Amino acid sequence: MMYQIEGAEFSSLIRREFSNKFVSAEQTGKLEDQFMCKSRTVRDQDFALLNFSSDFIQGLQVNHMEDTTHVSLHFQLSGQSEAHISGFKDTVPIKAGHFNLLNCVDPVSTFIFPKQRQYEYLCLGLNPVYFQQTLLEAGTEFERVLEAAEKKKSFRLFPRNRPINTWQQDILQRIKNPPVIAPLQFSYIRSMVQELTLITLSQYPENHQKPSSKPDLKEQEQLHAIKDFLAEHYLADLSLQGISRTFFLNEFKLKSGFKKLFGTTVFGYVQQLRMEKAHILLTSGGYRVGEVAAIVGFSSDAAFIRSFRQHYGHSPGKLKSAGTCSF
Repeated sequence: MMYQIEGAEFSSLIRREFSNKFVSAEQTGKLEDQFMCKSRTVRDQDFALLNFSSDFIQGLQVNHMEDTTHVSLHFQLSGQSEAHISGFKDTVPIKAGHFNLLNCVDPVSTFIFPKQRQYEYLCLGLNPVYFQQTLLEAGTEFERVLEAAEKKKSFRLFPRNRPINTWQQDILQRIKNPPVIAPLQFSYIRSMVQELTLITLSQYPENHQKPSSKPDLKEQEQLHAIKDFLAEHYLADLSLQGISRTFFLNEFKLKSGFKKLFGTTVFGYVQQLRMEKAHILLTSGGYRVGEVAAIVGFSSDAAFIRSFRQHYGHSPGKLKSAGTCSF
């Protein structure tokens, strides 16, 4: 028969929180003749790392464990357990040497730890905003995952738990024992978090599928409206986030749909319009190169000259009208 404990009693040992600043803490817990455990947490606003280990002298069941919404990259280093997590139809079991990625939305869970020695896992909890931004940057292969995350759906990235590979093992060891001096550990761990996330996502079974087809008719209408907007406002201070909000189209669909429909990126199109405007201004003979650079949105003459040369194959200074362009 399993010993049972309420989640509120256990939460201090496996609490998952995001912090506005880098925080590192260690906790220990003990219940006579039941379990002895310890945990180490490292967290900031984007991630919450939890390394938990225990000897379960008797089987333990943790009931009604409330947690914050997060993306869980769970790596079972030794031992085994199972969980009943709200939002998931089936039990989520995991054994030593395996991992999975779960999107957990306001989860309330029951954890079951069989009698065992040297149980250990490392969980990388990601802030949903950080996870979605990573997916946006990853490209069209992760469109379905991004949509599910944005709609706050609970899901597993892999239908079945996958074996931890050698790259993940190496990163996990470096996270547990950072090979840098204390003042550098936060920056180092943060870089490891990003690398571990990307390596885990690279195993997503659909990442070799062909990109999805052309956007649907409604999205095409939105994208054409965006293209018209850019043709009129290309000299304005633009951002993907601002365009996305103005036209009620998420950034991923904006980036991928624009490229599929028009054969160029949003800012590739903006750059083209700015270079055409620069060409007109320069050939008119009424502006210096530095003035044109400022008009079309460049913070330095050097950056403008470099972009102009890449676009037209020659520097703006070679353009002639009634006289010679000057700086």
